[in-house]
Order: sequence, then structure tokens, then C-alpha cells
Amino acid sequence: MKTLLPLLALAGLCGAAGLKVGGPAPPIALNQVLQAPAGTNATWQGLKGTAVVLEFWATWCGGCRDQIPHLNRLAEQYQGKPVRFISVTDEEPGIVQRFLKDYSMSGWIGIDSAGQTFRNYEINGRPQTALVDAAGILRGMGNPADLTGEIMENFLAGKPIVFSNDAPTTFTKLQTLPDPLFQTMVRPAAPVDAVGYSSGAVSGKAGQRWETWGVPLRRLLSDAYGIPEQRIEAPSWANHDAYDVAVAAPGLTPERQIELLQRALQDTFQVKAHKESRDTAGYVLERRPGVDPKLRPTASGTASHWGKFGDITAVSVPVLALASVAERALGKPVFDETALQGRFDYELKWDVANPQAFLEAIREQLGLNLVEARRPLDYLVVDSAVQPRPW
Repeated sequence: MKTLLPLLALAGLCGAAGLKVGGPAPPIALNQVLQAPAGTNATWQGLKGTAVVLEFWATWCGGCRDQIPHLNRLAEQYQGKPVRFISVTDEEPGIVQRFLKDYSMSGWIGIDSAGQTFRNYEINGRPQTALVDAAGILRGMGNPADLTGEIMENFLAGKPIVFSNDAPTTFTKLQTLPDPLFQTMVRPAAPVDAVGYSSGAVSGKAGQRWETWGVPLRRLLSDAYGIPEQRIEAPSWANHDAYDVAVAAPGLTPERQIELLQRALQDTFQVKAHKESRDTAGYVLERRPGVDPKLRPTASGTASHWGKFGDITAVSVPVLALASVAERALGKPVFDETALQGRFDYELKWDVANPQAFLEAIREQLGLNLVEARRPLDYLVVDSAVQPRPW
């Protein structure tokens, strides 16, 4: 998930052409508005005379969920004032309505199924907040965590928005440069406030470029060789030193991306590695004899999940995703042998401190079994690697 920079109050610092703080706010295009009066006209014409806090979010976005209480408090604090809180997602209404049963959100919920509003505001990471004043002028954009009561007061009073931190120059300059046509880049991880991405974030453009931010070599090896991190044997420093990595090429396919990433790791870290198959203890996820699985075939075309570990709601996910949850809960590999095809919805609750409770939850709540078994698995063994030092 992308961590966004503090709100930008200087004209021109949004970086994207056509999106300018201090200029007219781009249109909002919502095909449905939840928690709003019937006949609501959620356009700038319909909202004329009302300031708007426009929040871009998603049910699957953990950082977005973390900001819900903060935004709810602000919405309650400014209730009765000439300001409207609108949270915009590009997900299906059914997913959002299910989510709202578990998470209360103040204000209107805008459904932008076509993603047009996201494109209008050049949204690449979530959560992100746009402040639009009563005259329809875009006054600022940034992380909702930075939206304080003082900023709100100045925003509503039409005063300049003053922030504790200036916009990072490096980030601003990078946003105005054209993307490279071809690139392989590995560097020590830059500070989050310089690049705008939190550790572990992945970004890029499909078919053009792939980037990952603030990750150790072990994670990069997993991306490059398709082996889970827990099945990679590497030097201890490969778990700690963090790097930013980018690969770009015209018509970048997944296969080409892997090829370029492997080559970048070999050139940068002098990695020499090999795969080997090992008989490994784990669990088999299987159907219970004579019992229909309680996984529900989904009616949604988009996937999502929410809740804390131990209390999960999943929408439109394959059984393989459930196997990944099981691996995390049990600390061992889990092999999907259910032969269940398609995507499913489910809820799952268990005591995270008790692995046996997870086995029982799978059995009773989902109608499946987890049985101890051994299966051959591929491991990646790093024979040698050199820890690079900056000049």
C-alpha cells in the first residue's frame, strides 16, 4: 500500500498534468451514493456552496480502514457545518454494503465503479484525501492522517492551509519527469517521505514498469524466482537491508519482468542460487467426505478482504487464498487438494493463539479438513551473494 505525503497546499505540487492545487477541482463521477438522501446530486454543481472532504479508499486497503475512526470523528465534529464528507471507492456496491455492516462510516459513500473519479484525481495509492472548497477549488491533497482540526478550520475559513512539513522536493521533481522506456535499478531504500511509498509497497504500470519499495533481498528473491520467502535459504543480511527496485521495458510481460529482475539481482548482489525439491511436512486442505463445503460461490466480480487476523471476511477469492491464510495461521505449508474451482465468499473466526482452534474453525465454519501430510516442495538455496556497500 502506498503511504502518501502530507497535504500539498502550494499550487502545482500535485505533480500530474491537469491536477493543480489552487485550480478547479476535477469532476466527480459517481454511479451510486450510499448513506445519502434519495435523489442526491453528487456533482460539483449539486454540491455548490458546500466544502467537500473527498476520501479515496477501498475495503481491502488496511491503511484506509485504519483511518475510518479518525475521519468519523472529524465528520461528527463538523456536523452541521457547510462541509460534506464523501468516501469514494471503485468497488461493487454489494461489497461495500457488506463492509458497512462491520465498519461504521460517517458521511456519504460514493461508488465509482468505472474508476473515472480515481483517474480524474490521478489516484495511484490509497488512502488519499482531496479538499475541495465551497467554490469548487482544489485546496489540497494528501494522507487523511494529516487532516487535523486546525487544517479543517483553515480550510473552511478560506485561509491558507499551513502544514508542519514542506512538500519533499525530490518527490515533486520525480513526479514531473517522464518514465524511462528501459530501466533496471537497485538502490538502498530511500526515506518514505522522499519517495511517497511505504516499505513493501509495489507500484508501476501494467506492461511498462514494475517497482517495489523498501524491501530486503529475501523478498526480491521471492519475486524473482517464485519461491515463498520462508522457503529461501539466504545470508542473514538478506532479511534486513532494504532496497528500492525498478524494472521497465516496452511491452513488459510477467516473464520479461522476472528475467530483468533476476539479472538485476545477479549483477547487483552477485547472486548464485539453485532450486531443489525437498520432502516437506505441512497440511493438506481437503473436502470432508459427505459434507458440502460452506464456502459460498461469489456474486462479486472483484475481490476484497477485511478484518483482523483471527476474524476475516473474504469476498471473491480462490481457495488458494484460503490456503495462504492457513499457512500463516499454522506456520507450515498448506497444499490445496480440494479441487474447488472458482471464487468464493467466506467468514472465518478463530483464536490466533491456538493453532488447534484454526483447524476446528476450518472444519466447523467452512466444512473442510486440514490434515497433516508431507509433500515435495521447491526451495531456493543461495549459494553465494555479496552485500553491496554504497560508495
